[in-house]
Amino acid sequence: MARIRRLLIANRGEIARRIIRTAHEMGIETVAVYAEGDAGAPFVTEAGSAVALSGRSATETYLNVDALVAAAHRTRADAVHPGYGFLSENAGWSATQGSSSSARRLTQSRCWATSSRRRER
Repeated sequence: MARIRRLLIANRGEIARRIIRTAHEMGIETVAVYAEGDAGAPFVTEAGSAVALSGRSATETYLNVDALVAAAHRTRADAVHPGYGFLSENAGWSATQGSSSSARRLTQSRCWATSSRRRER
């Protein structure tokens, strides 16, 4: 698997902050995504860059697979970390795992999520 250089974090709050901190320690650039109400939140300012998601509800933002994949492409993220809850428990996200280049990137995120959970234990 290719080295991850830029990671989009598809989560918010303390979960995103922990992922950002660990990624930075590993020399990985981070991209936060955020809903309008989270614009000034610490996880947004601590990430290397941030992308606003259109919408106000979790369904319109953090659970919007198309918007998250578009943000990953727009920022040239190598992988997406689904965090905990939200996307990691979304069946639609799992359905994106296929043969396209987007899906290959997203497959890397599953490996990242598993390894970061193991480190936290």
